[in-house]
Amino acid sequence: MKAYVFKMSYISTTLSNRCYSFENNAWASSPTMSSVRVYAAAAQLQDGKLLVTGGYDDLSHRHSSSEMLTEEGWESNIPPLSVTVYGHCMITVNSTTVMLIGGWQNGKLSGNSFYYSLGEENWTGGPELMFKRGSTGCGKIRSNKVGPEMNFIVAGGWNGSSRLSSVEILNEGSNMWQTGPELPFGVWQPQIIEDQNGGVVLIGGQSSSDIYLDTLYQLPNGDQDAVWTKMDQKIKNKGWLHLAIMVPDSIVDCN
Repeated sequence: MKAYVFKMSYISTTLSNRCYSFENNAWASSPTMSSVRVYAAAAQLQDGKLLVTGGYDDLSHRHSSSEMLTEEGWESNIPPLSVTVYGHCMITVNSTTVMLIGGWQNGKLSGNSFYYSLGEENWTGGPELMFKRGSTGCGKIRSNKVGPEMNFIVAGGWNGSSRLSSVEILNEGSNMWQTGPELPFGVWQPQIIEDQNGGVVLIGGQSSSDIYLDTLYQLPNGDQDAVWTKMDQKIKNKGWLHLAIMVPDSIVDCN
């Protein structure tokens, strides 16, 4: 099992396309992406493939391109998006399909979404968010307390003037986003991971009072009566512009 981290942000003051893999309890250099990508987003597909989309290498050169990591290295034969995009988020819909949501598209905040499936020649348009937002958290969440159905969730972000506390949920198969359980505060640049029980955990970010957060908030499901609950755990270092992923117990020791 490998865990990958993509250096799609600043290393000191240098923009980077460097990548690293975690193997045998140590980080090692991995093949570099063909393009420098800051504010890009990634999602995992079948057979361990990882799709990285958009970003920029400077604000005057934004990307509409994507790259995919395979066993042979990075491939750049992915169809380009119809827009340049950065500050967006991505969700793995299933083993062959991803969804790209929001961010700055063609330099402007957008609520547009796109789908891409392996082997397709183009990205296709998806449902538009209720609110334009960038630097949001997103993931998959169980639709209710008892059902196995999974929905898509976006939480927080930036609307061009303030940090958002609003949440939107998309029922799988639907074409319209719905209002979800409100966050207790406005936040942008958080990370969302899907927990093992079908809920999600929102990690870190920057609050509306410009505070960098070390907090974790859990939402058990997408019911309207569900609420975000502050967890006892905290991240060791306050974080935003960070990465959070689920990893196997075998590569960490939490005791």
